[in-house]
Amino acid sequence: MAKKSSTLWLIIALITMFSVPARARDLYWYLAASMTRPGREIVKKFNVEHRPCTIILITGGSGQLLSKIMAAGRGDLYTPAAMTYAVKAKKLGLLKTYRPLIAQTPVFALSAGGGQKIHTWSDLSKPGVRIGLGNPKTMALGKSYQLIEEKMGPELRAKIAANKVAEAVNVSQIISYLKADIIDAGIAFDSTAKANNLAYIEIPAAYNHIEIAPLIRLRSEKSAKDSKQFTAFILNHLNIFKKYGFRPAGNAP
Repeated sequence: MAKKSSTLWLIIALITMFSVPARARDLYWYLAASMTRPGREIVKKFNVEHRPCTIILITGGSGQLLSKIMAAGRGDLYTPAAMTYAVKAKKLGLLKTYRPLIAQTPVFALSAGGGQKIHTWSDLSKPGVRIGLGNPKTMALGKSYQLIEEKMGPELRAKIAANKVAEAVNVSQIISYLKADIIDAGIAFDSTAKANNLAYIEIPAAYNHIEIAPLIRLRSEKSAKDSKQFTAFILNHLNIFKKYGFRPAGNAP
């Protein structure tokens, strides 16, 4: 009788075990803060339409995210705001494959108060203008601005530097400073300014350059099948990026 009872419980245990749904697979997408709004919409749509794979979105400065990937030793997709981080990821042995995703142009976004006194590029160098720049160690735009500075010449560079009152770790912090009117102007991407309904001043073409945000698959990805599926989903929904003012990079180098 005891033997029959044990057999019965074993059968019940097996039925229970195989009737429990498989735990959803988590896929981590590290996304530059400048692309947070379209990124959230894409992730929400994917998670509703696709199971059991679940996308977990992690946003921040491009450099911050790279440090997190290294510290955690895990991650599936990484989308920094500039191609220089793809080069870094490759040198660190983290990059599996990549492709150009979004083209972004650095600008100076304006706060409500800043829009009252800044009307042209030259206004940024006037005394008393409060400017927010980016930390080049954590933020792609921080590095971008260093390249822009090199083209300005020492006089203009010094005048704008004298107006710096804040250094942000990512573009979300710049946007927060602008909305709180802590700064008059802050380094941002044109797409980020548009997504947040902020006016902006263009940087002269002689100094500026377009940054390409790559879509990177990491060597630490859990499932190549899941990564490929989500990558295809992103590429098939570039209209969501366009809705927020972003420009797909296409085959840009």
